[in-house]
Amino acid sequence: MKIELGRVLRPQGIKGEIKVEPLSNPEFFKAIELVEINGKEANIESASVRDGAVFLKLDIIGDRNAAENYRGAIITAEKEALPDLDEGQFYYDDLIGCRVFFETGEFVGEIVDIQNYGNADLFEIHKDYGSILCPYVDGVFVSIDIKAKKIIANEKRYKEVTDYED
Repeated sequence: MKIELGRVLRPQGIKGEIKVEPLSNPEFFKAIELVEINGKEANIESASVRDGAVFLKLDIIGDRNAAENYRGAIITAEKEALPDLDEGQFYYDDLIGCRVFFETGEFVGEIVDIQNYGNADLFEIHKDYGSILCPYVDGVFVSIDIKAKKIIANEKRYKEVTDYED
């Protein structure tokens, strides 16, 4: 399974380095050697994290002109190649399909997608009547059990922050 690590924003400098918006833990880029970009495998020659962005040098990008061709490209890696996560951490892909319940046991819905528009990740939770967007912010989710595909939410906090789609 491939995990999305980042999105190329723009070239950086003249030697083919690229500036990447991280879509996962930016430190992953320092811990792995091989990624995929635009359907091509690439070795990471160097990676640094500065000001919330990742600056990468890939072996398949030799200069600024070549780097221009990768604007907007998604960089992925095999999940097995990524470092082990600490307790309580998870990959967002693991959340898809999780069922959300309030502490009372009431079924809220199932996570079908995760979106991000800058401030916080939004869990798209689907139930028969449609989708609800719920930000992943403090106090909303009490527990996340990836193995059981079950998430417990605090009802009061959940209702304070959710947005209902038409």
